[in-house]
Amino acid sequence: MRRLGLFVFYDKDGIVDEYVEYLISDLKRVVSELIIIVNGKVNVEGENILQKYSNQYYTRENVGFDAGAYADVIVNILGEHKLSQYDELVLCNDTFYGPFVSFENIFDAMRNEKCDFWGLDCIKRNFLSYIIMYFCVFRGEMLRNGDLFNYFRDKILNKINDISDAFAIFQVGVYYTLTQKRYVAGTYTYSNGYLSRRNPDICLLKYNLPIWKKKFFYEGNYDRLISNKLLDYLQKNKLYNINLISDNVKRIYKRNILEQEHNDVAKLAYKSELKYSVPQITKDDINKFLSKNTQVYIYGIGAFAKSTAFVFRDNIREFCGFIISDEKSCEYTDVWGYPVMKASKVPTNSAIIVSLNYEHSKEVFTRLGKGGNILYFWNLED
Repeated sequence: MRRLGLFVFYDKDGIVDEYVEYLISDLKRVVSELIIIVNGKVNVEGENILQKYSNQYYTRENVGFDAGAYADVIVNILGEHKLSQYDELVLCNDTFYGPFVSFENIFDAMRNEKCDFWGLDCIKRNFLSYIIMYFCVFRGEMLRNGDLFNYFRDKILNKINDISDAFAIFQVGVYYTLTQKRYVAGTYTYSNGYLSRRNPDICLLKYNLPIWKKKFFYEGNYDRLISNKLLDYLQKNKLYNINLISDNVKRIYKRNILEQEHNDVAKLAYKSELKYSVPQITKDDINKFLSKNTQVYIYGIGAFAKSTAFVFRDNIREFCGFIISDEKSCEYTDVWGYPVMKASKVPTNSAIIVSLNYEHSKEVFTRLGKGGNILYFWNLED
C-alpha cells in the first residue's frame, strides 16, 4: 500500500503549536510518504518542527486556501504520472484538534468500506452534498486514470479567490464531479447535520466524530458549557491532552478555557443547536425550472449561489450571470467569467434561481414576489 499524505499548515503568526505536531505525528503513522505545505509563513522554530516529519516541505504564498495548496503540489510538483503511482491520497489540514481516535484505527475501520473516496464526516443535501474536506482520502482508479488530477488542474488550480469559491469548487465540486463519474463516497461517521464548529459535543459524544473544529472558538460559535463538557470528557477518558487545545485557543482566540469559573454554571444556558441548512427544493425542481427557461440568472454570489452554478451550469442553456441586491456592495464585476449585476439592472420577468439562505431569501421575496420565472430554495409563503 503506497499512501501519500498532503498536510497543509497555516498560522497568521507562523507559529506551530503542539496540537499541530500531534496531528502530523499521528498522520505520519498511516502514510508511506508525507508532503507538508506551508500556506504563508512559518517561524524558524516551527519550520524545525515540521521538517522533523518530512523532508518534502514546501512554503508557498497563501492563495487559494488549502484547496489551492493541494492543487499546487498535485499539479506542479507531483504531476499526473507520479500521482498515479499511489494507491491512496490523503488530504489533511490543521483546522481541527485531534484526532481523538488514532488515524490507524480510523483507517482500519475504513479498510473494507466499498468506497472510492471518504472523509471523517459529510453534509447530505439533495443536490449540494459534500465530504467535509479538512480530511479526505482518495483511492484507486481515480488516481491512475487522471480523473482526480485533471479536476485539480482544470477546476481548482489558480481558480479559488475567496471562501465561497473554495466551498463551491473544492467541497461541493469534488463530490459532485466524482459521484457523477460513478465513484462512490463514504464517511467514517455521519454527524446527522450537526456542525462541529457549533455543536462539537453532539458530533463527538453522540456521533463519534473524532475531531473538534477550531472554529468553535470563534465569537458567535463559542459556548462555555459545551467547551467545559468536552474538555472534561477528553481528559477523563484520556483521549487527548487538553492542554494542546487550551494553549492554541489562548494564543489565537484569547480565551483561557482551563481557567474559567465553574461556580456560575447553573446560570448559563446552552446555545441553540444548529444544523446545516437544507434547501427545500430538489435537484429535479431545478432541472424542471431550467427546462422551461432558456436564459437564467442566479441570485447571490455566496456559497449556495456558486455551488448551484457549478452543479447546474451545463443544464442552463444560457447562463446570464449572478445577481446582487442593489444595496449590496461587491468587489467583483464578474465571477468565473459571468457578469455580476445589480438587481435593478436585470430585465423584467427574467428567469431567476434565488440561491440564498433562508433569511436572505425572505428579503428578496419581499421585492421579487413569486412567479413561474422565479425559483426559491425555500418555501417562503408560510
